[in-house]
Amino acid sequence: MPNVKYLCVLPTVEKDTDRLTKLTVRGTLTGNPQEFSVNFVNDPTCTDNITYHFKVLVRLQTIIENYKQKGEWSLSHKETYLNIFDETDFYLEFTLDYANSTIVVYQLRDSGHNFICEYNTLFDLTEIQAVQIWGDVQKINLFAMGYD
Repeated sequence: MPNVKYLCVLPTVEKDTDRLTKLTVRGTLTGNPQEFSVNFVNDPTCTDNITYHFKVLVRLQTIIENYKQKGEWSLSHKETYLNIFDETDFYLEFTLDYANSTIVVYQLRDSGHNFICEYNTLFDLTEIQAVQIWGDVQKINLFAMGYD
């Protein structure tokens, strides 16, 4: 299993109106990348509970969406084939909809936001405490949090 390349603990907020609503991540992949993932975890020190696992198999052009509960991956993961990822970088935006417990993912390009997928989460989005980036990532060029 690849190592965590980046970890960001999300700020704790008192008011619902102050919650994270958007996360933008831009990264450079290593040479000959196989995969990378962005995990929205419920504990920054333990990966037993992952609200949302967004994984890209670069060469297969496949996105895997899943969650982990009590150390076990869900059997009901989604796989989507999309020929949108090159082998050099990625630029993604994750929008969190707390009312519907969904995360929408967009690819950012010069032409704007391109919808990739939408995932209904088992865990409440308020349980997310950190974001981890795993896999064949050389560096993170941008990590921005939005609070709309």
